[in-house]
Amino acid sequence: MNQCMEIQARIPDYIEGNLSPDELEEFITHIESCDECKEELNIYYTIYLGLLQLDHEDRDIKELNDLDGALAEELCQSELFIRRRHFWQGFRYVIYTTAFWCVVVSVLFELRLLCDAGIL
Repeated sequence: MNQCMEIQARIPDYIEGNLSPDELEEFITHIESCDECKEELNIYYTIYLGLLQLDHEDRDIKELNDLDGALAEELCQSELFIRRRHFWQGFRYVIYTTAFWCVVVSVLFELRLLCDAGIL
């Protein structure tokens, strides 16, 4: 329940896009598993889009007739961002590991060349 209160306090930041990537991942993971928090997010999102439409009647804001679809799309985009972030973190790990072993192998070859030349 305490975690629900923390997540619900982050709902406005999520809607406005102000969560850090780590906070976003924690938020989305919780929202997917907690119906109460997801319902709270749905309410906040409905109010937020309604206020946006009132403030910007001349602009093309998401229509109020498909709020569930708009929220589902927003959550899907957040999940996609998280998956991409995980992919690039893993890719970076592979690159760093490969670079490390390339350096190690290069040093070993250099030492072997120096030993073969009689310098070491």
